[in-house]
Amino acid sequence: MFAKKDLNVNLRVGSINHKLVRDFLFRQLSNNVLDELKISESIVEMKLVLRPLLCMGIFFEGLSCFLYSRGSDDIDKTKLIERGRSTLAKVRSLAEHSSWNWQNKVLLLEAMEMHAMGNLDEAGPFYISSIRSAQEHKFIHEEAIASEMAGEHLFELGRHSEAYVLYKHSIKCFDEWGANAVSSRVEADIQSKFGDDVSHLEAANIDDILGGVSLNIESNQKRSYEG
Repeated sequence: MFAKKDLNVNLRVGSINHKLVRDFLFRQLSNNVLDELKISESIVEMKLVLRPLLCMGIFFEGLSCFLYSRGSDDIDKTKLIERGRSTLAKVRSLAEHSSWNWQNKVLLLEAMEMHAMGNLDEAGPFYISSIRSAQEHKFIHEEAIASEMAGEHLFELGRHSEAYVLYKHSIKCFDEWGANAVSSRVEADIQSKFGDDVSHLEAANIDDILGGVSLNIESNQKRSYEG
């Protein structure tokens, strides 16, 4: 009986985890849906063993909270940012035990926290360092996610040529990962932002963008473990 109950609990949380990741990748989340998909809270309440799948759920919960806080009213924005910070603290703890697996995730969550708070200039190097870390550690799907988030950041700053390159790099990574439906969603977003004619955009190179950051990964990592 206990084993069956334990299985049911894990299936329930696994289902929540799957929906959270899918809805984030396809931008189908809302504040109401996020309120129903509290992975971190469910793990504590149900006293679940922190398996890799649940750890990734915590990461995507943080991504979702920071992303959707940007379009929320002040009350919801504050709640989502605090929830995102809570997940960031958990991911930092995981990074202390395995920098290889979690360094890029910490960097991306830090970038998105700064972005959500309106600190756009400060967020930039963290976005780029997250992409480089994911690239070096062979997490192609997280390189794709970070590239798209960095593209949104630069588009918001009006740096459209660099944003376009990062969006296209995101599509390339999603395709390599096999997530063609997600890359199609990003392609549609590019179309809505830039239209059919992109000849007016100045030529930019992904290697130049990723190499042109003064804040190195090591200093980001050190900062991630402070506080």
